[in-house]
Amino acid sequence: MPFNEDNLKFILGFKLKNLRLQRGYSLKDVATRANMSISYLSEIEKGKKYPKAEKLLALANCYEVGYDELVTVDGQDNLNPLAESLESGFFQEFPFQLFGLQAADLFSLLTTSPDKAGALIRTFLEIGQMYDVRVEHFLFAALRAYQKMHNNYFEDLELAAESFLESDIWGGKPVNEINLRRYLEVNGRYIIDETLLADHPTLHSFRSVFIPGKRPRLFLNKRLLPSQKAFIFGKEIGTRLLGIETRATTSSWIKVESFEQVLNNYRTSYFAGALLIGRTKVVGGLSQLFNQKTWDPVGFLGLMKSLDSTPEMFFYRIGQLAHNYFGLSSHYFMRLAKRDSEDFIDVSKMLNLSTIPLPRGFSNSENYCRKWAGMKLLADRTWERGIAFPDLPARSGPTAQAQRSNFANTGQEVFSFAVSRAMQLSPSDDSAVILGFPMDDALKSVIRFWDDPALKDQLVGIT
Repeated sequence: MPFNEDNLKFILGFKLKNLRLQRGYSLKDVATRANMSISYLSEIEKGKKYPKAEKLLALANCYEVGYDELVTVDGQDNLNPLAESLESGFFQEFPFQLFGLQAADLFSLLTTSPDKAGALIRTFLEIGQMYDVRVEHFLFAALRAYQKMHNNYFEDLELAAESFLESDIWGGKPVNEINLRRYLEVNGRYIIDETLLADHPTLHSFRSVFIPGKRPRLFLNKRLLPSQKAFIFGKEIGTRLLGIETRATTSSWIKVESFEQVLNNYRTSYFAGALLIGRTKVVGGLSQLFNQKTWDPVGFLGLMKSLDSTPEMFFYRIGQLAHNYFGLSSHYFMRLAKRDSEDFIDVSKMLNLSTIPLPRGFSNSENYCRKWAGMKLLADRTWERGIAFPDLPARSGPTAQAQRSNFANTGQEVFSFAVSRAMQLSPSDDSAVILGFPMDDALKSVIRFWDDPALKDQLVGIT
């Protein structure tokens, strides 16, 4: 089995440290016998250096082992699990550097026994395979950790969006679908096609497909709202301005190839949100709403409409600004999907930057789960769909809800907002997005209507 240079250095260091500990030598003992500095020997044991042949021979003599035994990996049973784990897809793709680590560091933290360390990691990988936990699940988990490390707020991306809007090349034009499209066509030489996707037998559910080239082609679903098209254009502009090369080419993930791809998709999405929904307007509008003593769903939806935003974009933007501007340190986001032909409500998207446990789905047999924020909104839409007037304005337009929730098992209290509407690409189906915050002192000082008597307290649970 071939090994990359970093893994070879680590395996050698692992073996040398094992030999030293087995013989009861200190670093100073070995350094003296092998005629090298203690610091250099320590670097070798940590897998950061790979010594020249004469140094390796001196170490082999010090430990009274053969030179080949020291430098060879193949054929050594106790090292096979370690070597196989280091070369696995998980360790090749996972962004350890994001957390100031290398893959090898994980083994060093676990044990000084290579067979036990490798076997333990391989066990976790096999469990992941049994439960269909693929490498991409770890990559998205790493992204969530990255967001949490930064409180889901990135000043550099906020400034990049604002700088673009203030630039001469943009010229102060309104930020809308038409102007963003024109910018890509003129400055990026994009060919934008809205005729293919909507009626394509297999691609009709995609919002966009990108094909690179000297003249990039962007296929866009014509059934999207203008604000959704503007968001996709904003992501393309972000890709260009941020100098991103490793990118996703479809709106929905088909295959996740690397963490860089996942991170870049998040960064361009953040940029697009900052471009379309400026922080000044969001913070100003929310401050006015939060300062009221009673919950105002009309005003809440009015702010969303004034920002020309979809519910999902609006909630994502609130989540990005919540900590930096309102002191709300953690939150969660969920998107629920209710298909017209199904009773089950699917959790189609989730971002949990809190310690609150979240469900994976809701079924009719789990009555307490139907008390989650957003569930009533979906139930109302299902009822309206069954009466004689299926195109009631209340059903076709978005509806909003605020709720205080108490978890039955943990006693955690949550304050959440929910907005529901019909899906744009499949109008017979409905969706709801939920944004929730722990109901702590910080929230009570910011959202004055947290104790509005008109809002009912709901006891909720997890399946």
